[in-house]
Amino acid sequence: MSDIAKSVGVSTSAVSLALRGRARVSTETADRIRAEAARLGYVQNKAAAGLRTARSDVVAVCLNDLSNPVFNEFLIHIEEALRGSGRIVFLGVVREDRELQQQFLRAAMEQGVSGMLMCPAHGTGPEDLDPLLAGGGQAPFPCVLFSRGLDDVALPQFTNDDRATGRIMAERLLEAGHREICWLGGGQQTNTARDRYAGFCEALEQAGWPHVPRHGPTSRAFGFETASERLRVGGSDVGFACFSDLIAFGVLSACEAHGVRPGRDVSVIGVDDMAEAAFSHPPLTTVGVDKAWIGHSAARHLVEGAEGAPVSQKSPPSYVQRSTVRSGQ
Repeated sequence: MSDIAKSVGVSTSAVSLALRGRARVSTETADRIRAEAARLGYVQNKAAAGLRTARSDVVAVCLNDLSNPVFNEFLIHIEEALRGSGRIVFLGVVREDRELQQQFLRAAMEQGVSGMLMCPAHGTGPEDLDPLLAGGGQAPFPCVLFSRGLDDVALPQFTNDDRATGRIMAERLLEAGHREICWLGGGQQTNTARDRYAGFCEALEQAGWPHVPRHGPTSRAFGFETASERLRVGGSDVGFACFSDLIAFGVLSACEAHGVRPGRDVSVIGVDDMAEAAFSHPPLTTVGVDKAWIGHSAARHLVEGAEGAPVSQKSPPSYVQRSTVRSGQ
């Protein structure tokens, strides 16, 4: 900045003000300063500026598995909202590993981020977030949970209404009139999985209808292998309720391999409404999760802040009828 000031014939404070867009420097002078800065290849040191202002423009985002397109979609919406607020992303991918999550939390503290948006890893409990909770000492920065919430944790949370999602899945398969209904995926390691499965069970219990649960990983391979195992025993009049679209895509592949037609012989319903769902073969019927609302809302809440008790907001799911759930019998 001293070189720029000397070249333009102004003070270093004027250079600083101009480069930060402050109005106390005339437009003509600010233009000359910025032009000279560009000529000299000057790049502002944001970290040093943060030390002076005690403010960081960096927000940590903790995700789990970028091989799952849903997390990519959340990241796109979060980054979009943060960029609109002049923030940038410090990304951690923890692969459902609580120890990696702890390492990223420590790294975020060391980097002096201004806040964290977190989709908690499998099995995360309040003890994993002690440094960010009011009872665990002075929190270094605010934290907002998205997609997956945590029970009994005093942090803002923006999630899908997963209990309602499970009910929708069960109701649509009951309407399709299948003799057998199978649940594929999920588990009990996140409240997303617990709530989605609980809502599914509630609707079936109210109808007096049994089901077969097959819990497992969120992957195409699990959907393919589990559905293939079921279809090999014969009797194709079955409805598959899949914890996610990713599992449902594997089920569709299994149906093709066994000569079974989704939407006629069997029904397949997923969750998330990934971009790919509209272009699968056949197009996948699913329960849509409003990933844009969840990502934008969590990011805006983090940036803008709010007084009072932490918010907990749920987005209502939406049924997306395509071709893989048959009409009522």
